[in-house]
Amino acid sequence: MMGDAGDVGDTGDVGDVGAELTPASVLQRRVEARARRYRGRLYVAVREQALEFDEVAQAIVLRIDGTSTLRGIATSVAEEYGVPADEATGDTVEFAARLLEHGVVEVVAG
Repeated sequence: MMGDAGDVGDTGDVGDVGAELTPASVLQRRVEARARRYRGRLYVAVREQALEFDEVAQAIVLRIDGTSTLRGIATSVAEEYGVPADEATGDTVEFAARLLEHGVVEVVAG
C-alpha cells in the first residue's frame, strides 16, 4: 500500500467500519483525533490509541479536509509522488478505510 500508519496503542472499537468508501467519498478528521508532528513524523491520537504515519500517509491525512473527495486527494498525491492515478486512488481508498476503522476520520454526509 502507498501509505502506512503504524499502531502505537490499542485500536479499541471506534469508527464506522460498516461504511463503504468509494473514490467519491468525502471524509473529515474527527474532532477527538488530535494530530501532532514530532521529529518530522505525524502522529494522531484517538482515545486509547496513537498512530504514526509515513510520508505518503501524512500527505493523504493532511489533505482530508471535509470537502475533497478521495479521488481528488489521490490525484494530488499521485502527481506529487509520481505514481499512476488509478493505483493511488485504490491505495487512498484502502488507507482511508483503515483511518475510518481507527476512528481518525468520519464520512461527511452528502
